[in-house]
Amino acid sequence: MRYRKEINFNNNSPFSSLTGILLVVLFLVALYFIAKVIFTALYYLAPIMIVAALIVDHKVVVGYLKWLVGLLRDNLLLGIGAIVLSVLGFPVLSAFLLGKALLKRQVKKVQEEAEAPRKGEYIEYEELDSEPLELPRIEKEIKKQEPPRKDNRYDDFFEDK
Repeated sequence: MRYRKEINFNNNSPFSSLTGILLVVLFLVALYFIAKVIFTALYYLAPIMIVAALIVDHKVVVGYLKWLVGLLRDNLLLGIGAIVLSVLGFPVLSAFLLGKALLKRQVKKVQEEAEAPRKGEYIEYEELDSEPLELPRIEKEIKKQEPPRKDNRYDDFFEDK
């Protein structure tokens, strides 16, 4: 015989559904305040992060600005929208550009480390005086061609019979 255990949280109480809704609302409010603290910190650190991105790799910031100008040339409305979003999301954009600059620097270091064994490194050395080495001449042996063997049946194909 099988036993079936059933767990039921529905107590026929009107407060059980309100408790779930209240927990979801509290979770979302807590998430809002955490995001607010993070974005406030990013807002104040944004200028420092842009300067740091320029110091680490200025090509990242210049490349982003060139991309915006290219968007303006190709599609004016999309370019204006990208500029507006860049201004509104400046704290996030500055963090993104700094992260991209740091990542590019790290990739460049790894590539240089990988290429170092291939290219070799300059090593300091001391030049020593050397005497010319005289080696005796070696006579080359001339190989003599062996006469063709008589049991070669290849030549038989060309003989007239």
